[in-house]
Amino acid sequence: MHYFSEFIVCLVTLAVAEGVRNEIRAVIGEDVELPCAAKSKAGVQYRSVTWYKVVEGPPQTITGLVRLTEKNGKVEKYKGVEREVELLEKTQSLLLSNVTAQDSGIYKCFLSAPLGHQNQEGKIVLKVYEHHTAEQMEFNKSDPIYVAVAITVLGVALLMLCISYVCLRNVFQSNKKLSKDSLLKMPHQGKNLIVTKHLDCKTLPEVLV
Repeated sequence: MHYFSEFIVCLVTLAVAEGVRNEIRAVIGEDVELPCAAKSKAGVQYRSVTWYKVVEGPPQTITGLVRLTEKNGKVEKYKGVEREVELLEKTQSLLLSNVTAQDSGIYKCFLSAPLGHQNQEGKIVLKVYEHHTAEQMEFNKSDPIYVAVAITVLGVALLMLCISYVCLRNVFQSNKKLSKDSLLKMPHQGKNLIVTKHLDCKTLPEVLV
């Protein structure tokens, strides 16, 4: 049961992490700061932080934007990138000033780990609109509600699954115990049958006087 509970917790964590997608909405002309969604581990000194823009295909392409090397603290922008971008060293966030509709898309933050550790990456979606409509504002407000409802429904479903598992396990154990008791009784009955089977009735000869 302990391992089953851990499995349920892992499922919930994965479902929440997968279901809640990082997304930022902005209006044309605003300055947008994209936080790095990569999960860095405490105590690990990552060698570099790199931001990419992902262009979904087919085929899918990745364009490097800017890179920060932790060793010398130098920030370098990739060749061919005309858009002004800034990588904030303290937060590892990507700053896009005066965004346009062309800035909409998926951005990836990549952390290059030292030897012996695993690289980390995270994606964030930027959506740029011409202006905020009432429908978009209402959708923004309802996002947390949808997420909360989805997590609640998922939790109830997993709880029902856990209860069903416990009930089925108890029924199985009860049936197993009954079967075991029946098997224990069967040899005694068989023994009695064998004994009675070998009993021979002999008739004593008559004695004439």
